Amino acid sequence: MTQERNSSDVIVIGGGALGLAISYELLRSGMRVRSVFPASGDRESASRAAGAMLGAFGEVTADDGKDEQDELEFRLSAQRCYSDWLGELSERSKTPVHQAKGAVIIANNEGVADRASIKRMKQEADRHGEPAAWIEPNEVPGLNPGPHYAPGLCLHLPNEHSVDSAQLLDALRKGSASHDGWTHTDDQVTLAKREGQGWAVTTQGGETLRAAELVLAGGSRTFDFLEPSVREAAKLPEMQFGKGVSCLVRGAPAIPQTIRTPNRAFACGIHVVPRAGGLLYIGATNCLGSDHEAERDVQPGELHNLFDEILHQINTDIRCSRIVDIRFGYRPIPSSRRPLVGRTSVPGLSVATGTYRNGILMAPLVARVIAEGLQGTTKERNPFAIEQADPTADFAKLSEVGVRHILSFLHEPRGALPYNRAAELETYVRTLFEMVVLDNGRHAELRDEIRSRLKDAPFNETMHKLFYEIVERADQGALT
Repeated sequence: MTQERNSSDVIVIGGGALGLAISYELLRSGMRVRSVFPASGDRESASRAAGAMLGAFGEVTADDGKDEQDELEFRLSAQRCYSDWLGELSERSKTPVHQAKGAVIIANNEGVADRASIKRMKQEADRHGEPAAWIEPNEVPGLNPGPHYAPGLCLHLPNEHSVDSAQLLDALRKGSASHDGWTHTDDQVTLAKREGQGWAVTTQGGETLRAAELVLAGGSRTFDFLEPSVREAAKLPEMQFGKGVSCLVRGAPAIPQTIRTPNRAFACGIHVVPRAGGLLYIGATNCLGSDHEAERDVQPGELHNLFDEILHQINTDIRCSRIVDIRFGYRPIPSSRRPLVGRTSVPGLSVATGTYRNGILMAPLVARVIAEGLQGTTKERNPFAIEQADPTADFAKLSEVGVRHILSFLHEPRGALPYNRAAELETYVRTLFEMVVLDNGRHAELRDEIRSRLKDAPFNETMHKLFYEIVERADQGALT
């Protein structure tokens, strides 16, 4: 028999960093909050599987544009308020949260855009008045790469801290539980629908929960249980995920702060992050998907790539450590490519998701934005408002950047192309991609010429010659 409960001002769906931070912030403002999430869902939690690097500048890449600038400003604001927020949370919850100070970004020859990205990080840090300094590789504690993988550039960012994500989630739960107005429903939501002037939420166990306000913060599954008509009215985009695989090891060399590469090849680079109890976090892979069941669990190949890069590029002695936990999670990525934060056009419906790799860093600021939206105040700037969530895709830029990342991906692990072959192959693949996908007429003449050449000279060697001719034409700006 269906049971009904209605004793909350707000229902918050989600038990990751965003969902818990929002519940905690709303409770602090005096609201009665019901959090709905299965406690056993941690196994697939992006938050618990995350490195939890509080990296405003560590996420900068050479390809960042205006949209990424808005997100950088938001990340930096979150980073600047994090220590005070974390201190208050730890005190309220009586739960210490391990925090490692500082990060070092390394650039070697494995990432084709590493050097450009790390220089962009330094430029952005200087522009925002944040400390950032070049240091020598032998000055980085815990950095001991293989002899052929020494970084050419190392950037120390002393304000780019990290936290133990498991401890943070525990502190948020206990901090929420310390408020009389908090109730946790340990169950999975199956349906959320508009009912009268409020919302009715049905759980797998058959309960119906009601409240005037509903906040969706369920990560990559945020919209799964929302009625299609409501989702359409709220203008919510399609949701993808980036599956990340990570490990915790013990007995690793002492590494006192985060060491990471820039983001590269569709992923977040490689990184090691110190954790509580002398453990070391090793991460992380990234695989785009939309079918959670198909991508469930961890493949040996994912671990192979992860450890191959970590051992060679960061510290060869990690090979002697012991794996104590293997984790995976689904990072939420909207098709709009931007976080979704704030009230929607549907009365009583707010959303907080799509933060991809930065959910833990953004959590306190996202929670404040959601709380202010429910209270009718707008003190905190929100660049991720829902009505701004559908920018026009720049296919030319996607082609340029995506092909570059494909080439970087082909280099991994431990791959290398001779001389200028990588740049030539990038130009060649990008030209063919534009010819097939963009179909804007720019390469019609070239396509006809290729067909004619292959017809007149149907030899394997013709393909070899075309490779160099296309690259030469592109370099000379002669492709039309």
